[in-house]
Amino acid sequence: MSTSVYPSLSALNFETPKVNPGASPLGYLSDAGKIDALIARVQALEDWTFEAWTQALSHPKLSSGRNAKDVAVQDQKTSTSSTETLVAPVSKPANPEHLAVGSKILDIIESYGISEKSNQSEPCKARATFLPTILERINNGVPIQMILPAFPFKSPNRKGKVLGALPDLGEEIALACLQGLCDSIRQVYQHGGEITIASDGLVYNDLLRVSDDDVWSYGEALRQMAREKKHANIKFMRLSDLLDGDISHHNPIALIHSAHFKNSEHDRATYLTHASCQRRELVARFTPFGFDAKKAIKDNKDTCLTYRGYLRFLKKDLQNMEELKLGQDGSPLSANKHAKVIEAIAQAMISRGAAFAAAIQKTHGDYVRLSIHPTTAVTKFPVQLIAQKSGNFGQTPWHSSIAVGLDGSFTTGHSEDFHSTHDLIYRDGRPYYFREKSELYNWGDLKVEFEHLYPCGLVIRPTNGHPSVRDVPMKKIQQLSIDMSPIVLRGFSETLDEALYTEKAHEAGKILPWTFGIIQKVKDAGVNTKMGNNVTSNEGMPMHFDGMFKFEEKTDPTTGEITNVQAPPGYQFFTALATAPEGTGYTLFASARLFFQYLRAPYNLERFEKIKWNMDNDGFWDAKLKDLPLIVRHPVTNEPCIRWHEPWDETKTKFSTCKVTLSNDDQEIVDVITELLYDYRVCLRFSWNVGDWVVSDNTSMLHTRTGYTSNCARELWRIHFD
Repeated sequence: MSTSVYPSLSALNFETPKVNPGASPLGYLSDAGKIDALIARVQALEDWTFEAWTQALSHPKLSSGRNAKDVAVQDQKTSTSSTETLVAPVSKPANPEHLAVGSKILDIIESYGISEKSNQSEPCKARATFLPTILERINNGVPIQMILPAFPFKSPNRKGKVLGALPDLGEEIALACLQGLCDSIRQVYQHGGEITIASDGLVYNDLLRVSDDDVWSYGEALRQMAREKKHANIKFMRLSDLLDGDISHHNPIALIHSAHFKNSEHDRATYLTHASCQRRELVARFTPFGFDAKKAIKDNKDTCLTYRGYLRFLKKDLQNMEELKLGQDGSPLSANKHAKVIEAIAQAMISRGAAFAAAIQKTHGDYVRLSIHPTTAVTKFPVQLIAQKSGNFGQTPWHSSIAVGLDGSFTTGHSEDFHSTHDLIYRDGRPYYFREKSELYNWGDLKVEFEHLYPCGLVIRPTNGHPSVRDVPMKKIQQLSIDMSPIVLRGFSETLDEALYTEKAHEAGKILPWTFGIIQKVKDAGVNTKMGNNVTSNEGMPMHFDGMFKFEEKTDPTTGEITNVQAPPGYQFFTALATAPEGTGYTLFASARLFFQYLRAPYNLERFEKIKWNMDNDGFWDAKLKDLPLIVRHPVTNEPCIRWHEPWDETKTKFSTCKVTLSNDDQEIVDVITELLYDYRVCLRFSWNVGDWVVSDNTSMLHTRTGYTSNCARELWRIHFD
């Protein structure tokens, strides 16, 4: 496309500049003496483009003394697709146990994405691509390394699309999701996983008129968020780190670069000084030889999918940039010509992205490649950062705003779409997310703030001092808990007053007493015999719902037949008098809503609603229950909820064991259910503070506890109510 037609594009530098043989291609580093030899080689290459000679120069075959131009010409004849991933074969037959672990790791990674729709019925080819990489890590006993090009900067459309230039709830959820992926791998492989986020902000920001300063600030705030949330398995990499990473390949250009950037966390001033140079260096060194964006879009399905995604978001991103809507004479461009402008920018992004992908492949080729775009899942695994109720691939947090629904769901969309139905919520003085409007959040004179947890849960804190919990509207707490459990009241006073605790339970609903009274005081009783109650021990417990063994008689209105049916309590109400040592004694809450959201084929709700299951307990809970329904409907929302007790054998407890079987379906489903209930996208690991009050819906949630130190002072009180 001629820039004379669209003069506003002239600054985008779509064409790679020819090398000036009389000057260093890295003029900003000309004080380094190592470039003399490079200049001589450039002069010999006459009219070669920068990317052509730099690619040839870095070719390993040059070590044999072959001419750089000959190498590049030969490679052009035998080149493969720019998106093809080359994987080194495993050096020896794989250990069968390692193969089994590797398969489980691949299951986890694959479960975090959605393949492009036309490929959903086909086997995931990325599994074969990356199995050797994963086996190599397992053989060496080191973490599974993954790399994700993402988190560039917030969309430049900060009026109708995003809430500002800095990370918000969207990024908070996305980082938690990625940390959960690493934690999930640790459940099947002791060394776990690590994800390196390779920020591509400097790769594209000039094309979208986003400043280098905005890219820096966004990246710094993202790192701070990860530190505050203790996401220990997420690493960050800037473009300068990626360019420095080529040092291991003995590339002389990278050596020059490294002389100036020895620390990946160089300060903001240095970053801003060299940002544009790094961008040019990336394009020059790593753009695949002869790369043609239009041809790649036409020939490669993943590239086409990415390009279409670019076109969709660019229309909105650049909506308010009037300079892109004007021709050379200042007159408005037609809709067709403006669309051509958008296409040109998208094609430029494809070219830049090819260079970035090549750099990642060269420097991190032994990492598992993740992608935030829907893909055919051949050379990379798609990862959905913010899963949507619709099942569609959600927008990334830097291209959207987050709306929290009354059902606890997180929805991505444009900010302008939420203003009429949602309240804009601020955090630290800036807009952070949208929340569906409801009187449940209006607490009158009692001023509180609400923090939505990932993957589920809501923390409510007073904003002014430590008012008495006496004024908390318990009916609103109960209603919020139906879809947002667990509801945590934190920072209030008088939460350890037993009389007040009981009084507020009466306010929430009808208290359901047990044979021991109203309050169950849960602490380690020190009893270690088979007939002891694991509830009053320091052991971890199976995932379950309260009231498993509570039955009541029910009369059929037509036949008059009397039967015993389960009658579990509707809600749990806890207070924490003492907590376990840090890192132990967690209470885990698994959400039925999220369970069914992440349930994958061939399993589905329709199949699960037909399942009946049986449990056989010994010891304290000695009981045999048959043909229990796996799925029940919530009495308020009519949403499906899971009724389950995790199998619990003698390897996990010295108390009651529990054997679980299915009456009318495959036994393998027992493991499917249990594994998904502990999935980090389904299950909240909740750490108690002394004085916390927690209300949880006992129908829409299952729960359990992790073990803690014997003779620990941990003590929770619990009341059931309907």
